[in-house]
Formats: sequence, C-alpha cells, structure tokens
Amino acid sequence: MKKSYLLLLFVLTLSAAAKAQTAWVTKNIDEKMLVKFPSEPQKLGRTGIDIYTAKGKDSVVYSATVIDYQIIAHLDSATLASLKDTQEFADQMKAGMASTMTKYTLGEIKIGKWKTYTTYTISGTDNASKKTVSMQMIIIGSKMYSLSCMMPTNVPAKNTEMFFDSADTLKK
Repeated sequence: MKKSYLLLLFVLTLSAAAKAQTAWVTKNIDEKMLVKFPSEPQKLGRTGIDIYTAKGKDSVVYSATVIDYQIIAHLDSATLASLKDTQEFADQMKAGMASTMTKYTLGEIKIGKWKTYTTYTISGTDNASKKTVSMQMIIIGSKMYSLSCMMPTNVPAKNTEMFFDSADTLKK
C-alpha cells in the first residue's frame, strides 16, 4: 500500500514539474538564438541592441539582450574573434557594465565555453536594495547574447538555472 502512495506521489510530482516547465514561453530573440521565459517577454530596442524582459511569479526579472558589436562598436566577427578570449577584453566589458550599473558591486568576470562559443559569467549585488543579478554572456559572430536574472532579497532563485540552460542556437 505504501508503495502505491509513493508511486502516486512520484507521478504527481513529475507531472507538476513537467507542467511548470511547459508553461515557459520560447522566444526566438534573433535568427541565431532562442531563450525560454516564464511569461511572454516585453521587447525594447534601439539600433544594435534588443532587450527582452519578463517578470516571473517569483518576482525575479529575466532578461535577454542581443548586442550587435558590428553596429554599435564597428567590431566585425573577425576582429571580435581575436579579442573575445582575452582577460583584457572581459575586464573591459566588466568596466563598461560597472559604469552603467553604478549601484552594484560586481564580482569577478569569468571566461568560459558554451558549445564552441566564448562565454562570460558575472554576478553582482545592488548596494542599496541588496538585490542580486547573475549574468551569462555568449559571443556568436559579431553578437553578444546576455542573459540575466535580477533576484530580490530572500527569494530563492530556483528558476534562474532553468532560464540560463534554456538558451539554444537555432538550426539553419
């Protein structure tokens, strides 16, 4: 009898988890990349930059930004390829972020790999509100795809990994 209850509990847990994951919205943020959001994201844009944001039921703000370095900095993919794996380039990106995120204390920026692409990860804390932000950036060609989660204090960030892991390249 206990086995039946445990099996039923297990099946209900699996179905709830499957339902939670399928409720997320898949969004093609450009012709190369897709990301899943907890709800339909709002799009903001200006020349060379597109930003998609959605707020989850957990009050976490999920954001995906596409920055075309060819348009905003006149860096083509060949030039970017020679810079992207250097700590100097990563540190310059961090300095640029720090200049626009003046309320935040940013941690170390780390260079990594995702599939065959160069990635950067960084996190920070809002000095006043103590909100935290976690970012993962991926360079593909002349574009940078930045995924970020802004988390309020004392809110578990259980869905942030699912958001970061949802990024995928589109097949041509």
